[in-house]
Amino acid sequence: MRRIDKFALEHRTPGRDLDATSTALLVDGKPAGLAIEGLQLVDQFDTGRGYLLVTDYNDPWEEQTVVTLLDAELKQVAKKRLGKIFGVFPSRTFSVKTIDIDGEDLLLQGSSPEEGSYRLGVADVPRLLGPRVGLKASWSQG
Repeated sequence: MRRIDKFALEHRTPGRDLDATSTALLVDGKPAGLAIEGLQLVDQFDTGRGYLLVTDYNDPWEEQTVVTLLDAELKQVAKKRLGKIFGVFPSRTFSVKTIDIDGEDLLLQGSSPEEGSYRLGVADVPRLLGPRVGLKASWSQG
């Protein structure tokens, strides 16, 4: 796993598309032809099995971090929302403060002790038609 600087999100005009939750992805400054959930790209990684993009909503009222896994052809193969939503209100918010690499996993530390931290990695996840590449996450407080 290594940090990269390959992706960006399309610039958004303030006050436009206020209800949008996804943003167009750029690869090396050119449109990739897809949008991913989130309004701000926090960090990005090459896992050897795909690309992990960490985004958030850049909004104190929507404190949720999203991790999207893209394959080598830039197709979304998995997505995890860190922080739980109950109805329209987050029951456990998560706004990432720091991201560290620990072997093949990411350690995402929340912005407060109450938010805790997540360990997230790319793994073969069991599916009905056999295992597929996906994301596994575990949360801990403190």
